[in-house]
Amino acid sequence: MSSLSDRPVIGPQAALREWLAVGAVALGTFALVTSEFIPVGLITRMSADFGSPEGATGLMMTVPAFAAAIAAPAVMLGAKRMDRRIMLCLLSALLMLSNLVVALAPSLGVALFGRVLLGIDVGAFWAISSIVAAKIVPAASVARASAIIFAGISLGSVVGVPAGALIGSAFGWRAAFESVAAFGALVLVAQLVLLPRLPPSEVVTVRHLASIFRIPSARLGLLACFLAFAGQFAAYTYMGAFLEHVTKMQPALLSSLLLGYGVAGFVGNFVGGALSHRGPRVTYAGAAAALGLSILLLTLGGQSQMIASIAVLAWGFAFGALPIATQGFMARAAAKELESASAVFVSILQMGFAVGAFVGGRAVDTVGLPTTLIGAAVASIATGFLIMQFGRIEDANTDGDAQLDPVA
Repeated sequence: MSSLSDRPVIGPQAALREWLAVGAVALGTFALVTSEFIPVGLITRMSADFGSPEGATGLMMTVPAFAAAIAAPAVMLGAKRMDRRIMLCLLSALLMLSNLVVALAPSLGVALFGRVLLGIDVGAFWAISSIVAAKIVPAASVARASAIIFAGISLGSVVGVPAGALIGSAFGWRAAFESVAAFGALVLVAQLVLLPRLPPSEVVTVRHLASIFRIPSARLGLLACFLAFAGQFAAYTYMGAFLEHVTKMQPALLSSLLLGYGVAGFVGNFVGGALSHRGPRVTYAGAAAALGLSILLLTLGGQSQMIASIAVLAWGFAFGALPIATQGFMARAAAKELESASAVFVSILQMGFAVGAFVGGRAVDTVGLPTTLIGAAVASIATGFLIMQFGRIEDANTDGDAQLDPVA
C-alpha cells in the first residue's frame, strides 16, 4: 500500500487540473469551517428568535463536535470501497441540507438537529479530506496540497465567520445560514466537475481502527492531539472576553486583532505544512508548545495591549500550524493505515474540541478566566513535551512500517 512515508520526496509536480481538484476540496474545507463556527456571531439573535437562553443556544457549537467525534470512524466503517470522490460530493450535499434545516428551523430543537447533520458532515469530511492530497497530486506536491486544503480552516475564520455575522446583522441570522447553504451548492458543483476518481487506500474495519492504538507512536500522537485541541478550545472561546475585559481593547482594535489572528493562522498553516514534511515530530511539538506559550504570554502580560497583540498573533500562527503538523505526525506513525488513522485522528480532535469547550466554560464560572487560560496553556505545553520526550523513544520501538523519521 502506498503511504506518505514511503513516497519519494522528489518527482513530478502536480498539473493544473490536479491543483484545481485540490482547490475544490479546499473550498469544501472553507464551507465546512464557516458552517461550524458561524453561530459564534449569531447566538444572541438566534436565542431571541427561539426564545431560548443563550447558554442553551450555545449547544449549536457543542453538538456538532460530539457528533463529528462519533461520525468520523462510523462513516469510514460504512463507506467500505466507495469512491472517496462520491463521498466528498455527498458530504457537500449534506452540508447544504444541514444549513437549510437550521435556516428554516421553527425551534431550537430543530436547529440542533440540523447541527447534528453538520457534525456528521464534519467528522466524515475531515477523515477523508486529510488524506486525499496524497491521492490527487504527485508525492513532491503533497505537502503543499495538504497545506492548501487545511488553509480553509484559517480562511473560514478570517473571511467566512465575519461575513456570516455581517449578513446576519444586515438581513437576519437565517439569511446567514442560507448563504452558507448556497455556497455549499457551488462547492458541490466544483467537486463534481474537478475531482478525479479517488479509490480508497483500504477498506476500513473495526480491526483497522483498533490497530491504530497498538502503534506506540500513534497512541502518543492521539493523546497529544486531544490535549492540544482541548487546551486550544478551552482558551479560544474566551480570547475575545479576555481582550475586552482584561486588556481593555477598544472594539475597533479588537476586531482588527482577531482578523490578524486569522491571517497569522493562514500563514502558520503553510509554514507548518512545509516544516512537517521535513520533520513531523519537531513541527508537531513546536506548534503545540508555541500555542501554549502564546496563551501563557497573553494571560500573564495581557494587561499591555502590545504584549497582548503579540501573543494573539503568535497564538494564531501556532494554531494554524497545529492541525497539519498533527496530521503529518499521524501519517508517519500509521503509514500503512492512513484512512483508519485519519478517522481516529479526526474523532479524537473533535472530542478534544468538545471537551475543551465544555470544561473551559465550567472552569471560567468556577475558577475564573485567567486560571482557565493558564490551564489551557499547560495542556498545550505538555503536548509539546510529550512529543519531544517520548516521540524519540517511540521512533525506536515502532516497527518499520509505521516508524517515524528518526531525524524528525
